[in-house]
Amino acid sequence: MSAETVQEKRVYIGGFKQPVTENDIRCRFTPFGQVSCVDLPAAADASGCRGFGYVSIRITPSQWQRCTSVYGGTKWKGGMLRIEEAKESYLVRLERERKEMAEAAEQPNQAPAQKKRKPSSSPDIYEGKMAEDMDLVTAKNIDRYSGWSKGRYNRPVLKYKIIKPNGKSFT
Repeated sequence: MSAETVQEKRVYIGGFKQPVTENDIRCRFTPFGQVSCVDLPAAADASGCRGFGYVSIRITPSQWQRCTSVYGGTKWKGGMLRIEEAKESYLVRLERERKEMAEAAEQPNQAPAQKKRKPSSSPDIYEGKMAEDMDLVTAKNIDRYSGWSKGRYNRPVLKYKIIKPNGKSFT
């Protein structure tokens, strides 16, 4: 007989119609493995459980199969139980990510990979232009700046000179 490994699983349980306590859930899942945590989100009106919950349980794969076959789709306290493996808890994931960030900070600094930019092949091609004196270009002072013109609705517009690969330019 092969020894199966015990795994920590977070299980979603849904379909509660009546209020359910943590002790009810703990007693229900203890025959299949060691229950470490039961999380039942409370309803906004404080009337009890919201109809679902999460259980963290130490369980083997064969016990998990047996648990899902026994409880999946069965009636319990007036509702149909729905049992499936849940995602990792948000708080546990957050703690794990913080540990990983701390470990990464302790390691020697490695420069993050940056995208390589192609240098502009021609000085006539602009990526952007500002007024030389860093003043705001407005419709009132547009005549002082070269390369600027009035566009639609009397707004300042920067003229771009773009050169095509065949050598022709347009603005």
